[in-house]
Amino acid sequence: MTRTTLAERIRARLPELTKAERRVAHVLLGRYPLAGLETVQALARRAGVSTASVLRFTGKLGFPSYNAFQGELREQLAATLQSPLTRYRAGDDVPAGGDAALVRRHLAEIRAALAEAESLVVASEIEAVVGLLADTRRTVYLLGGRYSGRLAGYMADLLRGVRPQVVLVDGQTQKWADHLLDIGRRTVLVCFDFRRYQPDVLTFAEHAARRGARVVLVTDPWHSAIERVAAHLLPVPVASPSIYDSLAPAMAVVEALVGALARRLGDRARSRIEAQEELRRPFRPAPAENGRS
Repeated sequence: MTRTTLAERIRARLPELTKAERRVAHVLLGRYPLAGLETVQALARRAGVSTASVLRFTGKLGFPSYNAFQGELREQLAATLQSPLTRYRAGDDVPAGGDAALVRRHLAEIRAALAEAESLVVASEIEAVVGLLADTRRTVYLLGGRYSGRLAGYMADLLRGVRPQVVLVDGQTQKWADHLLDIGRRTVLVCFDFRRYQPDVLTFAEHAARRGARVVLVTDPWHSAIERVAAHLLPVPVASPSIYDSLAPAMAVVEALVGALARRLGDRARSRIEAQEELRRPFRPAPAENGRS
């Protein structure tokens, strides 16, 4: 199971913090994780509190010293910077059974990741996100990064089947800004952003949020910085025994969300799917004669 991030632990402890300690917490969350890598004196100055308040704050998080706090922060930061190259170990950790055993282990870990996804996603967030998507007066924009853009495209295809006004933001990044012209308070932006987070995806989300869009973030357990402007957060596990992270849990969440949306829309979704099937009919290939194609 994925460990709780420091950001999540800080949020969980907010109600029990003193006023000074909450100021430290808000500075850390506002510039997470960079603010936590500063010296204790620099963090205290930034928060406008004493160094003793900073140390009491980290103590309440369970750390015996500020160095211990920074050590865990660096460890979590390193996890978010993993790439296929840094994880590549040719010939290492090959179980008995060779490639077949590796594939079976991979599938077993994906099954475990799906179970973990169920525990990570909060029920109230699911209800809120499905509610936003069910408001067909809103236009839904979808955006992802180099690889996660495939999830955005997949979700866009599924959404178009059950509701109108679905826009996929893709292509050259210089053209992304054109979409912002039509984004406003009646907009939902679903962003996919996973570790090795993309600055261009963050920039788009920030601008969309400033224009009034409701941002839904699908991210990993370490959380993209888009979290700062997201109205709703859906974290999913990504780790796998492969050199590449897995998009399978995120894809399962996408399919589940659209399935729940279709049920909520009811006859409206059914009518749209029926119309879609009818429109597709002329584009289907004719049956081959005598079984030949």
